Amino acid sequence: MENKRTLDEIKEILKHAKLQLDDLKTTSQTIYFTENNLYENNLKLLQLDATLLGEVSQGKTLYIKGDDDEDVVLCSETQTYQVTEAETSNSLLLVDKLKFADSDQNNSEQDEHILNKVSVRSIFYDYLEAVPIKPHLKKLRQLLNGSVYKGREYEFEVDPSKCYTFEELDKKVQASTKELKEALDEMDVVTLNGKIRLLDFEYHFKVLSYMLKLIDENSWQLDEIDYQETVESLEDLAPKEIVTGLFEKYTEESQVVDSMQLYRYKEDKVCTFFAKVLLYGAGKFNLSDFMQAWKESVPDGMTPAEDMVYDH
Repeated sequence: MENKRTLDEIKEILKHAKLQLDDLKTTSQTIYFTENNLYENNLKLLQLDATLLGEVSQGKTLYIKGDDDEDVVLCSETQTYQVTEAETSNSLLLVDKLKFADSDQNNSEQDEHILNKVSVRSIFYDYLEAVPIKPHLKKLRQLLNGSVYKGREYEFEVDPSKCYTFEELDKKVQASTKELKEALDEMDVVTLNGKIRLLDFEYHFKVLSYMLKLIDENSWQLDEIDYQETVESLEDLAPKEIVTGLFEKYTEESQVVDSMQLYRYKEDKVCTFFAKVLLYGAGKFNLSDFMQAWKESVPDGMTPAEDMVYDH
């Protein structure tokens, strides 16, 4: 049977320490090691920085992501963290029912001195720490490459099991939800039947060219692009989700005429894509020849600039 310290024993110890019981809080805590194995458990200590601690304190969820062949990462809604193991020179004790100095049980107005038993449940010589890192996005491209959209006539080649919703990608890719959205915004993707699909480069060029040709066919000014007319004119040439996805990517609101919202094409995005078209499979290109060809390839009224391609 386990021996427990008594109040008289506490007083005797205090006597040797030249202290009085009145010098202590009204609750004394005695520490015992549990009879269970202190080293065999399913617990890990995780050290959180102020940002992650704040997330947890606010009731937000943290996600551990990684397949068996990947290093473990921890993701908040906005940031990715590498989880690494660190050793400590001091033993870390996990205790049960420990009371702190400002606890109500240590109220100085209590008359009776209380003995509180504290059990050590486990001993740790290492812990896990979370270090902020860039998101691991290589896997995102690999997943999307398995379902590239090339047009309706090629859909029989695509394995439906390799088409993913945003939620499925969010579970598989080691990145926070915010970082994943930002990465997808920079990629040539559209949502088709609820699945995120990477667009084939040549198909992308074809549909965008159809959209831009409507400027001349309808005698539109560059800031008078009609969304509804664009979608309806191309409904037999490409799925509506593809046209609306590219329209959202390449246009922005410009003006309202007769209660109808009109749009303009984003010059930098359109010009940058046409630069990629010229360089696609071209190998080397003389700069002056490239600039001339680039200028001739974009819609009338748009002016390519060399700095548009610096970050691409």
